[in-house]
Amino acid sequence: MAMKIPPTENHTLRQFGIELARLRSLAEKSQRDIGVAAQVSGQLAGAIERGERYPSKEFAEQADQMLQGDGILIDLWERLHNDSYPHFIGELVDAEPLAVIIRAYEPQLIPGLLQTEGYARATLTAGNSRAPVEVVERLVVGRMKRQNIWNKRNPAHMIAIVDETVIRRPIGPAGVMSSQIGRFLDMIEQRILKLLVIPTGRGQHPGLTGPFTLLSLTDGRDLVYVEDALSGRMVHTPGAVRAMVLQFGDLQEVALSPDESHRLLKDAKEGFDGSELA
Repeated sequence: MAMKIPPTENHTLRQFGIELARLRSLAEKSQRDIGVAAQVSGQLAGAIERGERYPSKEFAEQADQMLQGDGILIDLWERLHNDSYPHFIGELVDAEPLAVIIRAYEPQLIPGLLQTEGYARATLTAGNSRAPVEVVERLVVGRMKRQNIWNKRNPAHMIAIVDETVIRRPIGPAGVMSSQIGRFLDMIEQRILKLLVIPTGRGQHPGLTGPFTLLSLTDGRDLVYVEDALSGRMVHTPGAVRAMVLQFGDLQEVALSPDESHRLLKDAKEGFDGSELA
């Protein structure tokens, strides 16, 4: 089990409290009612709802059953007590299922929401070279779980911009890159994904400052997530979000068109297929 993050820093704990309050309101129950069902005090139930205390598994199960949460609180409890995600991306993981449009720029790697399991395992192994195998596998599982958003009846639409080196760089054992590009082509055909490639010949361009992800949520808000090697954060400030929306537009202007990007993807896949046969 992972070491608990301080409550004030744990986005998933806050999400647990928000969902608990929402379900309690719908069921017209009090915090005391929840406490009685879960055999804790009403004060503790309130502290959990405010994101100040960690719930026990029994609390999550009893509250979910009483409020007819359909497993929501249990799923959130499980996320609180594993290390499938670095804790700093918790707010991103919470926001992704609420997005209707996701725009991502990546200069070095395939965006996590688009990675095949083989690609994810190869990159997470390389990035955690001193970690035990079981730790890497938990991270792989966490990354794959994030992709459940594509299984919704009306999944989000994603626009991803990547540098050409992301497509051309061989990652993992034979077959990984061919399968990865094949997944791109399938998602493009399903109209879930639009993938644009910035060719190496473009030289300097607006994305050299680093990767970022823009999320347009069902409630009309736009958020931007930025990350470096050690941490990440969700930015809510309207001015900063607007600046990144404009930067994404600038990146679209220097990228190849959708048709040109599609041809590059097919060419890259044929190259990987050929190298594996050689």
